[in-house]
Parts: sequence; structure tokens; C-alpha cells
Amino acid sequence: MKTLYVAFVWNQHQPYYQDAEKKEYIMPWARLHAAKDYYSMAAILEEYPAIHQTFNLTPSLLEQIEDYLQGSEDYYQRVMKEAEKLTPWEKRFLLHHYFDIQWDRVIARHPRYHQLLNLQGRTREPEAVREALERFTTRDYRDLQAWFNLAWMDPDLRRKDPFLNGLEEKGEGFTVQEVKTLMEKQMEILRRVVPEHRRLMERKQIEIITTPFYHPIMPLIIDSHSALRASPGLPLPGHRFRYPEDAYAQLKLSREQYRRLFGTLPRGVWPPEQAVSPECIPIFNDLGFAWTISDEQVLARSLDVEIVRDGYGHVLNGDVLYRPYQVKAEGGEITMIFRDHHLSDRIGFEYQHFPPEEAAADLVHRLNRIWENLQWSPQEHLVTISLDGENAWEWYQGDKGPFLHSLYRRLSGEKHLRCVTVSEYLAKYPPQRQISRLFTGSWVDHSLARWIGTGGKNALWNQLAEARQAIESYRKRPDADPGKLEQALRNIYIAEGSDYPWWIDSMPYYLSVPFEALFRKHLANVYRALGLNAPSYLGQPLVAPRPGEAAWQIDPLSGPIPMVPAHSPKELPEN
Repeated sequence: MKTLYVAFVWNQHQPYYQDAEKKEYIMPWARLHAAKDYYSMAAILEEYPAIHQTFNLTPSLLEQIEDYLQGSEDYYQRVMKEAEKLTPWEKRFLLHHYFDIQWDRVIARHPRYHQLLNLQGRTREPEAVREALERFTTRDYRDLQAWFNLAWMDPDLRRKDPFLNGLEEKGEGFTVQEVKTLMEKQMEILRRVVPEHRRLMERKQIEIITTPFYHPIMPLIIDSHSALRASPGLPLPGHRFRYPEDAYAQLKLSREQYRRLFGTLPRGVWPPEQAVSPECIPIFNDLGFAWTISDEQVLARSLDVEIVRDGYGHVLNGDVLYRPYQVKAEGGEITMIFRDHHLSDRIGFEYQHFPPEEAAADLVHRLNRIWENLQWSPQEHLVTISLDGENAWEWYQGDKGPFLHSLYRRLSGEKHLRCVTVSEYLAKYPPQRQISRLFTGSWVDHSLARWIGTGGKNALWNQLAEARQAIESYRKRPDADPGKLEQALRNIYIAEGSDYPWWIDSMPYYLSVPFEALFRKHLANVYRALGLNAPSYLGQPLVAPRPGEAAWQIDPLSGPIPMVPAHSPKELPEN
């Protein structure tokens, strides 16, 4: 009987959190997710050799991990000094930020950490933590330093490491040396991220792919007016942004980094936010990529069909969705696969509410139903499940371990299901159908409106376009310095990242302010690199508090803010 092939494609990404002028990281999420997720998501496969998977390691994430290993620090590390030497400001910072992890599913599992949260007052308001300063002793602050970093390590790794397991069992009263050793252990995990992925890749259990270096929305970088295809009438910025050469350059940088770290070139490319347009295809083609990926909604609109599901979410026309396509557009062509949106979202947002064993059983059941429903077809099919590989797990019971272990055990024993890398499948079953009219859209509502079309987002694009034009004007000068141009372009590429417009006008003001401020800092660095005065408007925020929200009273780049909300949202960017 035929086999149903399953491709898990995990997107491992962090925005570029560095204030390039100060050479400081304002947020710690690349470091903390590396310790909790990026190493262990790959390492867990050592126990399940039959499970083959694909990982997108974004260049901006890999660059930050390398920076940490070379001595860079983020603001959260600045308060990891001896507790006796903490200043009042540093104590406030600890009380404000060192509970930035899921309270009910993580902190509540550890009695001492939970006790410290209650002692703090269970508040996220910066001013409210003042009251806790007098309640916390030196011992409390040191235990808080330890528990925050310990909780941001993978539970499986904590159990297997005698020192980390010992700290968890001890629970409180940590020493200065124990906290120091804990941070050294964290760096050890970061050092293992790239080697572990490379080892699994070389034994052909995983495939590693890449993405444009600083994670831009490629269709908008190529031509901002492409947003109108999915959203006719969408208000657009006054300055049209149209720099396909930037998309090309960012992918060339990605290939260079990939070759340096993994000794070969990637076959697959992940378009940031799975956003694609016909104009992307020749760029992928020219740079030698064999395949790319997007969402089922993009496929449906490219073929002008509906992906039909029954009341349980099972696809009734799976022969359309569960196969690769050869996409031809703008003189280029590439193989594309399309993810099952429903199954991917069940992992991302629904299974956190299930006991882990039941969640794993449900997913395997759904895959078997797909296999049953496709028995009529003589062809082999590929189910693609793709999502962010880190954001969901702290909402799960016991983090990702119980769910993934149960899932991989079940899949390893299934006769009719086989987990493969994407290239492994395509080598055996190349596409037999074509798409000649690729729809322009992303995995968010099959449009690009999440990143353009509101007042704040459009103002961001106008500022980006003016800075980009300043580079072109400088390039035409007879005394143009290639080194200055290179530095200015790097800051433009960073500012083109998708995370900056994602936050503006879409997320709460107090969360979006640091991203917006960092965006303006990158643009100011463009002008600084060229020896020009930055426009005065770059000193003014693009976002303002909504009714009932307090305005930021300090420079948002003087320190980070809590990034973990009180409730599980359905729209969390990578962090």
C-alpha cells in the first residue's frame, strides 16, 4: 500500500535586536530561545532516526548566536552581577523583566520561582515594581537571577545535566558561583546549535534551508505596490519602494553565510512570513534555489480553487494541496510546496490546550485520515506542516518535550506515514503539475496588509524609501566611498526586516515602541554611515499611545520591555 509522506518545516527566526550604533542587543530572545529551543528542537531527533525534518535557520538568528559566542551581551545580561552589588535601577530591572516567561505553564511549575512572582506582586507595570524593592532580599534577587535563566533552558536538557538538575532540585539559596556556572552552561548550549544541525544534516536526517538575511517581506521590497493584488484599494505610502536588487543582495549574503557555516549551499529558501509574488521566482531561480514554500491559501488563490474541509478540519480535496508544483513566473521557475494551514495552526495554537499524549494522538490520527482519503490516487503525496519552531512551546504542558517525544514515537511506528526532508521527497517525486499565475500573498490572511497600509506602517515605508534614495544619491557622487556605501546598505537591509512594520499599528503600543525606535535608529545609521545629517523626523516616534495607555517617558532603547503577554495570542511574531 502507498505511503503518505510528511514534511515538518520548522522556521527558526529572531529579529535583529542589536542597536548597531552601540553594538548592544536590546532584547535577549535569540540567546534565550537558543538555550530553550533551537538546540533541542534538532537534538531531540537523535532519539528518532526515522524522523526526518527540515529547519529554516534564519541568517539574522545565526549572526546573533555567533555574536553572543564572541562576547556580545544583551541588556538582560547586564544585571547578572553579584546580587550584593546591584543598584536600585538594576533591582527594578530584575523585578520588571525577570518574569518574562509564561506565568501559569512555566513559573507556576517551580515553587520558588512562583513564590518570587507573588512577592513581586504579579505585575507587568514598570512603576508598580517599585513597591517590591523593599520586599526583596539579596537572596531573593540571586534566586531570581538563577530561576529566570534556568527556566529559559530546555527541560530535557535540565534533567540530563547533573549540574542543572541539581540547581532545579535545590530550588533556592543559590550561590554566586552557581549562578556564574549556570550562565556558562547557557553559553555551552549556544555553542552546540550550529554543530548539532550540521551533524544531523551531514547524516541526512535533516535539511537546513535559509531565508533573505534580515527577513524582509520580499514582495514589498521588490515592489511595495504588489500589496494591492490581494488588497485592492489598500492605502499605500506616498513613496513607492521598489528595490529588487535588495532582495537579491540579501539572499546572496544568506548563501555566503550558509556556505561558511554548513560547508555547502542550501537547496531550499523560506520566504519570510511565506510571502511570495511572481517577481520572487526569478530571483530564487537565478541564485540556484531548487524549492520554496508558502501557505495553502496562496495555493488556492493561485489555482482559483477552494481547499475544502469537513466539520473536523479534514481536507476533502487533498490531491490539490498535498503535492508539489512547478511554478513559472517572470521568466523563472522553481518547485513550491504549500503547508496545511489547519494542521500547522493546531500545533501552533491548539494543542497547548491538550494533554501532550492526546495532542500527539490527534495529529497522527489526522495524518492517517489524509492517507485514507488519498487511497484512490495512484500518486504519492506530501503533507507539509510548517510553523515557527519556538513560540508555541512555553504554552505546552512541560514545554515541547512531552508532546514531541510522544509524536515522534508514534510516527516512528506508523506503517503508512514517513517523515522526510523536502528535498528527499522531491528527489523521488518531482512536481507533475504547474502554476502559471502565482498569487501574491503570505501566510497571514493570504495578503501583505499586515506589513503595509496603515498610517504608522506607511510612514515607516516612506522613511525607508527616503533613506534608500539617499544611498542612491550618494552612490552617484564622484567621491562616493565603497566602504560607506556597504555600511549604509547593511543598515538598510536590517531596517527592511519584516518585524518592524509587523508591530506598528498591529500590536499594543508599549510592546511596539522598542521595535519602532530601533527601526528609526537603523535609518539614522544609514545617514551617519554616509556622513550625512539624519532627517529631524527620525527623532520623532511613529507610534503614539492609545486611549488609556501610558506614554513611554524614557528612551525605549535604554532598556528592553516585557515581551511575554499574559494570555496566549494567536498572533505572536518571532521573539
